[in-house]
Amino acid sequence: MIGIAATSRCGAGRRLRLLVAGGGTGGHVYPGLAVAEALGLATEAPDIRFAGTKRGLESQLVPRAGYRLYKVPASGFRGLNHWARIQFVVNFQLGLWRSLALLIGWRPDAVLGTGGYVSAPVVIAARMLRIKCALQEQNAYPGSANRLLARWAQRIYLGVPAAKRFFRTELCLETGNPVRRAFLVQTDRERTRNDDGAAGVGAADGEADPPQSDAVDEVRVLIFGGSRGARSLNDALQGAVNELAADRRLTLWIQTGTADCAAVTAAFASWGQRARVVSYILDMPTALRWADLAVCRAGAMTLAELAAAGRPAILVPFPHATDDHQLHNARALAEAGAAVVLEDRDCTPARLTATIGELTADRARVATMAAAARKLARPDAAQEIAADLLALAGWREDRLVP
Repeated sequence: MIGIAATSRCGAGRRLRLLVAGGGTGGHVYPGLAVAEALGLATEAPDIRFAGTKRGLESQLVPRAGYRLYKVPASGFRGLNHWARIQFVVNFQLGLWRSLALLIGWRPDAVLGTGGYVSAPVVIAARMLRIKCALQEQNAYPGSANRLLARWAQRIYLGVPAAKRFFRTELCLETGNPVRRAFLVQTDRERTRNDDGAAGVGAADGEADPPQSDAVDEVRVLIFGGSRGARSLNDALQGAVNELAADRRLTLWIQTGTADCAAVTAAFASWGQRARVVSYILDMPTALRWADLAVCRAGAMTLAELAAAGRPAILVPFPHATDDHQLHNARALAEAGAAVVLEDRDCTPARLTATIGELTADRARVATMAAAARKLARPDAAQEIAADLLALAGWREDRLVP
């Protein structure tokens, strides 16, 4: 069990209450879901709820995971025009009042902020009401919300040690980024295939099934660009469709984002069941279990999930990320032997085809990269954060699940 040495301020028979605030992209939602999952294993029937926006990815992911989502008005600030900044001020005030009403009515034991602009009014409201607050920072270069909120936090969980320089050292715990347990399952060729030759993995509700191939030396490549897709990847794939088709071993599962889905689907129509194009993959653990190789961006949560699943990758860092942190993330993985870096400006049809070809032709190298990726995993990150949150909330050791 998770051992906690703490005295409880929570009454006997009362369930732990945690509010997770964050959203916009999957990178701000999935860490909260991973911690919620770990708390569910450590305590008896905790009451965990989320606060987010009606537009962000949390509006899909949180209800799908079975948690209640409170909608809080919020919008961004950085890089916006004058009107958008006025809207930010209005939304922040509305979000603060909404958060105060929520917290007064429900009164959680602690609030965990996972980033994104929606976390700001919620965490500030919580501190106004003297509710314990913690932050989870995924990146080496923290986002604006977490840098702002750090002054009110009692604890900051770091996904990357380099982020410590932005915060008070005594508040920081270097846990690594938390991932859901499904990513930690042993994968692909390490597990026995079904009699029909399929991988034995299905898609989530409402998603397309994985692509299929009858090639005995099949190589499965998962290509994805985050919740909104990656234009450079999508363009390169469309330009490389004929060259990639020449390698009959390849089976592709491609996630494009909404904007380019129709165009990429049309480009790969001749591949039949060897290629499957979808706008978004909700069940990424299933997709990574299916894959031999990933081609993707280099966001912090993506890299944590690749490591947990032991998946080698071709990383195409988003070139406009703050402080170019995706490029630094990608190079660190490459130096560890777990990835190959293809910079966005170099992601042409020819270079993408050549890089995929080089790796898929060398199974020994791919296996070595997979092992290197797995060594980078922090499988206990969610449990470490859960344990510390329980202590922060004053939860008694005898209230934990063995």
